[in-house]
Amino acid sequence: MHDKLTKIFKNATYQPSPELAFSVLQTITKQEKRATQARLWFLSSLLFVSAVGLIPAFEMLLNNLAQSGFSEYFSLIFSDGGSMLTYWKELSFSLAESLPVMSIILTLSTLFVCFLSLRYLIKQIGKNNLMSAITLSI
Repeated sequence: MHDKLTKIFKNATYQPSPELAFSVLQTITKQEKRATQARLWFLSSLLFVSAVGLIPAFEMLLNNLAQSGFSEYFSLIFSDGGSMLTYWKELSFSLAESLPVMSIILTLSTLFVCFLSLRYLIKQIGKNNLMSAITLSI
Protein backbone atom coordinates (compact mmCIF):
# COMPACT_ATOMS: atom_id res chain seq x y z
CA MET A 1 0.00 0.00 0.00
CA HIS A 2 2.86 2.37 0.76
CA ASP A 3 4.24 1.86 -2.73
CA LYS A 4 0.85 2.64 -4.27
CA LEU A 5 0.59 5.91 -2.32
CA THR A 6 4.10 6.93 -3.32
CA LYS A 7 3.33 6.19 -6.94
CA ILE A 8 0.05 8.16 -6.78
CA PHE A 9 1.71 11.19 -5.20
CA LYS A 10 4.50 11.16 -7.78
CA ASN A 11 1.98 11.15 -10.60
CA ALA A 12 -0.28 13.78 -9.03
CA THR A 13 2.15 16.68 -8.69
CA TYR A 14 0.55 20.07 -8.76
CA GLN A 15 1.83 22.45 -11.38
CA PRO A 16 0.73 26.05 -10.71
CA SER A 17 0.02 28.29 -13.62
CA PRO A 18 2.85 30.61 -14.63
CA GLU A 19 0.71 33.68 -13.97
CA LEU A 20 0.07 32.72 -10.33
CA ALA A 21 3.29 34.21 -8.94
CA PHE A 22 2.74 37.46 -10.84
CA SER A 23 -0.88 37.63 -9.68
CA VAL A 24 0.09 37.05 -6.03
CA LEU A 25 2.85 39.68 -6.21
CA GLN A 26 0.49 42.15 -7.86
CA THR A 27 -2.17 41.58 -5.16
CA ILE A 28 0.39 42.06 -2.38
CA THR A 29 1.64 45.25 -4.01
CA LYS A 30 -1.90 46.61 -4.32
CA GLN A 31 -2.64 45.84 -0.66
CA GLU A 32 0.59 47.52 0.50
CA LYS A 33 -0.08 50.55 -1.68
CA ARG A 34 -3.62 50.83 -0.32
CA ALA A 35 -2.34 50.60 3.27
CA THR A 36 0.37 53.17 2.53
CA GLN A 37 -2.16 55.58 1.07
CA ALA A 38 -4.49 55.10 4.05
CA ARG A 39 -1.64 55.95 6.43
CA LEU A 40 -0.79 58.92 4.22
CA TRP A 41 -4.32 60.29 4.46
CA PHE A 42 -4.51 59.64 8.21
CA LEU A 43 -1.22 61.40 8.91
CA SER A 44 -2.04 64.35 6.67
CA SER A 45 -5.40 64.83 8.39
CA LEU A 46 -3.70 64.51 11.80
CA LEU A 47 -1.17 67.15 10.76
CA PHE A 48 -3.95 69.46 9.59
CA VAL A 49 -5.98 69.04 12.78
CA SER A 50 -2.96 69.57 15.03
CA ALA A 51 -1.84 72.63 13.05
CA VAL A 52 -5.33 74.12 13.30
CA GLY A 53 -5.47 73.22 17.00
CA LEU A 54 -2.16 74.95 17.56
CA ILE A 55 -3.69 78.36 16.87
CA PRO A 56 -6.25 78.39 19.72
CA ALA A 57 -3.76 76.69 22.06
CA PHE A 58 -1.19 79.40 21.41
CA GLU A 59 -3.82 82.14 21.83
CA MET A 60 -4.89 80.62 25.14
CA LEU A 61 -1.26 80.50 26.27
CA LEU A 62 -0.77 84.18 25.44
CA ASN A 63 -3.99 85.16 27.24
CA ASN A 64 -3.07 83.15 30.33
CA LEU A 65 0.43 84.64 30.37
CA ALA A 66 -1.05 88.14 30.22
CA GLN A 67 -3.62 87.44 32.94
CA SER A 68 -1.22 85.73 35.32
CA GLY A 69 1.17 88.67 35.62
CA PHE A 70 4.15 86.59 34.55
CA SER A 71 5.53 89.39 32.38
CA GLU A 72 5.48 91.85 35.31
CA TYR A 73 7.40 89.45 37.53
CA PHE A 74 9.79 88.66 34.69
CA SER A 75 10.45 92.36 34.01
CA LEU A 76 11.60 92.76 37.64
CA ILE A 77 14.69 90.72 36.77
CA PHE A 78 15.93 93.47 34.46
CA SER A 79 14.71 96.50 36.43
CA ASP A 80 16.94 96.48 39.52
CA GLY A 81 19.91 94.16 39.84
CA GLY A 82 20.61 94.86 43.53
CA SER A 83 17.17 94.00 44.80
CA MET A 84 17.06 91.06 42.42
CA LEU A 85 20.12 89.55 44.12
CA THR A 86 18.57 90.15 47.54
CA TYR A 87 15.12 88.70 46.82
CA TRP A 88 15.95 86.12 44.15
CA LYS A 89 14.20 83.27 45.96
CA GLU A 90 10.91 85.14 46.34
CA LEU A 91 11.06 86.33 42.73
CA SER A 92 11.73 82.82 41.42
CA PHE A 93 8.81 81.44 43.47
CA SER A 94 6.55 84.21 42.15
CA LEU A 95 7.61 83.45 38.58
CA ALA A 96 6.98 79.73 39.05
CA GLU A 97 3.61 80.37 40.68
CA SER A 98 2.40 82.74 37.97
CA LEU A 99 3.43 80.45 35.12
CA PRO A 100 0.35 78.99 33.32
CA VAL A 101 1.50 75.37 33.32
CA MET A 102 -1.61 73.79 31.80
CA SER A 103 -1.58 76.18 28.84
CA ILE A 104 2.09 75.49 28.27
CA ILE A 105 1.52 71.73 28.40
CA LEU A 106 -1.41 71.97 25.98
CA THR A 107 0.54 74.12 23.53
CA LEU A 108 3.68 71.99 23.67
CA SER A 109 1.76 68.73 23.32
CA THR A 110 -0.13 70.08 20.31
CA LEU A 111 3.17 71.23 18.82
CA PHE A 112 4.69 67.82 19.52
CA VAL A 113 1.82 66.03 17.75
CA CYS A 114 2.16 68.43 14.84
CA PHE A 115 5.89 67.78 14.42
CA LEU A 116 5.53 64.04 14.98
CA SER A 117 2.79 63.71 12.38
CA LEU A 118 4.87 65.82 9.98
CA ARG A 119 7.84 63.51 10.51
CA TYR A 120 5.83 60.36 9.87
CA LEU A 121 4.04 61.99 6.93
CA ILE A 122 7.38 62.72 5.26
CA LYS A 123 8.45 59.10 5.81
CA GLN A 124 5.13 57.88 4.42
CA ILE A 125 5.47 60.06 1.31
CA GLY A 126 8.85 58.50 0.67
CA LYS A 127 7.36 55.04 1.14
CA ASN A 128 4.49 55.93 -1.21
CA ASN A 129 6.99 57.01 -3.88
CA LEU A 130 8.85 53.73 -3.39
CA MET A 131 5.61 51.75 -3.73
CA SER A 132 4.81 53.67 -6.94
CA ALA A 133 8.24 52.78 -8.33
CA ILE A 134 7.72 49.11 -7.44
CA THR A 135 4.31 49.14 -9.11
CA LEU A 136 5.76 50.69 -12.26
CA SER A 137 8.54 48.11 -12.41
CA ILE A 138 6.04 45.25 -12.28
